[in-house]
Amino acid sequence: MEHQSLPQADSSLVSPPPQPDSSFPAGPKPMGDITQTYGASIFFRRWGAHVIDYILLISFLFGTFALLGRSSKDSSALVFLLVLTLGILGYYVLLEGLTGYTIGKFALRIKAVNERGRPPGVGKSILRSLIRIVETNPLLLGGLPAGISVLATKKKQRLGDLAANTFVVKVKDLDGESKKSVTLYAVVFATLALFSLLIGIFGIASIAKSSPEKKTFFSPDQTLQIYAYSDWKANSSLHPEAVIALSNKSADMHLIVIADPKNELESPFTLQQYTEWVETNLLGDLSEPSVGKPVRLTVDGHLSAQFTAQGTFEGQKVAYLVTVVETSTHFYQIMCVTQARKFADLESELKAISSSFHVAGKTAP
Repeated sequence: MEHQSLPQADSSLVSPPPQPDSSFPAGPKPMGDITQTYGASIFFRRWGAHVIDYILLISFLFGTFALLGRSSKDSSALVFLLVLTLGILGYYVLLEGLTGYTIGKFALRIKAVNERGRPPGVGKSILRSLIRIVETNPLLLGGLPAGISVLATKKKQRLGDLAANTFVVKVKDLDGESKKSVTLYAVVFATLALFSLLIGIFGIASIAKSSPEKKTFFSPDQTLQIYAYSDWKANSSLHPEAVIALSNKSADMHLIVIADPKNELESPFTLQQYTEWVETNLLGDLSEPSVGKPVRLTVDGHLSAQFTAQGTFEGQKVAYLVTVVETSTHFYQIMCVTQARKFADLESELKAISSSFHVAGKTAP
């Protein structure tokens, strides 16, 4: 019996299995796949991004506070709080919430995302930022809680991520962004970074150029006064007989004013004689002394004399600027002292302070 073979199916009539349309987006990768790539590298990237962000944010906050604070000194604390709030709100909440990036994250190619691999949104970003204040604050715990949390958790989440159910992942493990988006982000973030650095530089320059405000210092009876910058402070320990005693400790400058009533002197003195007496007493306290020639000048409308002296006192090379002022009732010694090596740079300031001496009360002629 002959067996007839079954007819073979025409291969042209069999449709191949359907292939996915490559033009249709595949959608976000599931987080289970993304978190498989975690390792030490994501920790160091997060840390590096954190450093970059803090440098830029501090530069912006410091510069803005310096520039705005000068124009509203009475409300400088309020200005600082306002700038701090707006800076954090704009940088972390809006920027990271809407794009998933900060400048540091974009530079190191990592991104904050939600469980679907998309930017976390403003709501989650607010929660992340509120917890960031404690866990990454360099003034509190120095970012230690965030670092421990990232190292200890399976998906390398800091406390803010755990609370908001967000993740920080490598950009390459997400759906690729279009070149247009990457270019746009690069331009925007580069502009923001440059702006922040420039604001910081201008703020530093503004502070460097600004002079301290002048302040009036009075004798205990309010009859004598002298003007000095606000970085000078009263220092009663300088001399027991000083009616005004000031120090600028940061610059190692000191000033005393001594009043000698004429009716209490042993004998009458001329201005020249009294100046020579002051000079003799001063040089007696110095080793290897030298003294400049006295010059005549007018201080507060009174005839005065001024001289400089240098020498070694208690092992230190020191320099003096001494001004003697005569009124109808008193001689006044205005004695300034600083280190000899600094005197040339500080002499003009010491002369300006000495010449601001004013007799305001009953001792005036």
